[in-house]
Amino acid sequence: MPVLDAPPALAPGPALSPATDRRPVEQAVVRDALSGEPPETLVVTDIPQPDGLLVYPAWTDGGDVLGDRIDRLALARGVDGWSWIEILHRHARTTHRGRITIRAYPLRLVLADVERGYRGDETHRAGLARLLADEAARHGLPPLPAPGIPEWGGVGPRLRNRRSQ
Repeated sequence: MPVLDAPPALAPGPALSPATDRRPVEQAVVRDALSGEPPETLVVTDIPQPDGLLVYPAWTDGGDVLGDRIDRLALARGVDGWSWIEILHRHARTTHRGRITIRAYPLRLVLADVERGYRGDETHRAGLARLLADEAARHGLPPLPAPGIPEWGGVGPRLRNRRSQ
């Protein structure tokens, strides 16, 4: 058996080097997550970053329009932040791709809960109000107005984008 005196020559081609811009990969993950979901779905992708977490909300076909409709209805009916948390939790389909978390929310199911007036557990709502009041006091901030729960958090792009600015 012959012994190599030197490593074999590599085929010519572009040299590979690490990329510093993560955005193309992150956007590809979001596009791939969207492609696997049915129409009228909110897809939230959480991508860990060295300094925190990057959250990408995106909508499949028709999801943006339906999400905005749900938000208008929820706000008009006074649906609060605790109900928003519980409704989304009830319908979330969560998957993982490595350290990336993808949550899909079928918006027709969310709409049905808002239309029928789902409010979530009152004991948990009271607990969240106490927690928020305690945290406000601890940081020297005024408490939220009664009942001490923020308003509906949003499932459509208009409300979610307004809140992120």
